[in-house]
Amino acid sequence: MSTSPQLGADASAWDNYLSWYKVTPEATTGDPTGFLGGVHASTRGYRQIYVNSTGEAVNRSSASYPYPEGTILLKESFSNEAALDARRNVELTVMIKLAAGQSPATGDWEYVRPDDARGTGDSGLATFCRDCHLFAAATDYNFINSVFFQNNR
Repeated sequence: MSTSPQLGADASAWDNYLSWYKVTPEATTGDPTGFLGGVHASTRGYRQIYVNSTGEAVNRSSASYPYPEGTILLKESFSNEAALDARRNVELTVMIKLAAGQSPATGDWEYVRPDDARGTGDSGLATFCRDCHLFAAATDYNFINSVFFQNNR
């Protein structure tokens, strides 16, 4: 899978993500969006999502879409509940909101995998992520926000 050159923040930008706003009140499992298929630990995995302060207001719905440039959304995926409880073998998936027009093919998001692969434009990684996230275009390519969890409890 080919990747694009880095456009957004480097990995140190999410070193402290555990201090960010936690979008998921508790770890979720299953497929709350209906779009997981075999990715993000599939339906058996546990996921927690965090957003940095740049995008927190949009995620909480106190500001409107799109997310501002510099927003970072980070998803932790664990293969099962034991891994979650031990915080073992976590896989991180990161979305970074770029400046308008930097990657129109991905809604101006850069995707980052745990192995530091990055994807924008029509790179393999960007295409893989975008093809699913297109279904959430109305919410700036993000499936999960705080309102989603308030309404789906």
